[in-house]
Amino acid sequence: MIFLYFCKIMDYKSNIHCEVCGNKDVDKFSLKYTRADFQVTDCDVCGFSFIPQFYRKQIPYENYRDDEVLKSVRAGNNYIKFRRHKLRIKLIKKFQKTGKLYDVGVGWGHFLHTAQVLGFEASGVEISELMHHYATTDLKLNVVHDDFYNLELPENNWDVVTMWDVLEHISEPQKAVKKINKMLKKDGFFVLQVPQIDSKVAKKQKQNWSMMSIEHINYFSKKTIKTLLEDNGFEIVKIKSSYELKLFLMFTVLPWLKRKKTKKQDEKITITNAERQNFFNKFTKLPKFVIWLGLLAHDIVYKFMSAINYGEEMIVVAQKKTE
Repeated sequence: MIFLYFCKIMDYKSNIHCEVCGNKDVDKFSLKYTRADFQVTDCDVCGFSFIPQFYRKQIPYENYRDDEVLKSVRAGNNYIKFRRHKLRIKLIKKFQKTGKLYDVGVGWGHFLHTAQVLGFEASGVEISELMHHYATTDLKLNVVHDDFYNLELPENNWDVVTMWDVLEHISEPQKAVKKINKMLKKDGFFVLQVPQIDSKVAKKQKQNWSMMSIEHINYFSKKTIKTLLEDNGFEIVKIKSSYELKLFLMFTVLPWLKRKKTKKQDEKITITNAERQNFFNKFTKLPKFVIWLGLLAHDIVYKFMSAINYGEEMIVVAQKKTE
């Protein structure tokens, strides 16, 4: 085991390259964090943090969620999800009141549904078969089931392109950003959310940060997301901290409760996506007046946490540069 560990330490730079600045010099990468199943590396040229290509597993996003998760999602309260995404649409409308909006990585589709209800001509793409099925069958959305990289999409066609918690998953973020730039109309907006590795929470938790996993291969800071976007045809309009209460409940509170119950404080615990969704659903089945008060409190906390720049993620609004 010790021998294999040191082999990994020696080989983690195999085929290593930076997807932000293009650095391929193996001597210009530094080890940042070591976990049980992967390591996180810093590019010494631009500061980008990522899981080296050596460690990346082929995650089957086509079957990213199972039937148990689908059952849990269907049992959830869609109004609560609508309220959560309404905050995102409210931000977008500060820059683009209406128009054509394309969502890359639709997921279950609740954001796209909210965008459609609030006046946008909404469409998108989702690679997961199960999520695509829910988005098109349950929510009746205009969503293509495909890999975004494989799609032939018209250029200069959309007013807004969004990407919520997707860029951290994909192996070629620069390629995706370039494609999105071509999709947008003149002065169009690209709005995305990613985990923020230079956030106060991430700096405090370090390698134990709840957002750190083998599925999240890219870890952007304000500096590196700005570099990626500006080098590929965008101008940063706004970066704001985002504190997702749902994610806090599922990825921080639930693990804490499970460790407390099992008395395994220092051991790794396994929690399925269905468990996380069911735990969140418990809060959505409270009496209506309690839910209403909870939503009001959520909006206040969300805005306050964003105002003081305390959140694990960041929302970035970028505008296509005019030539």
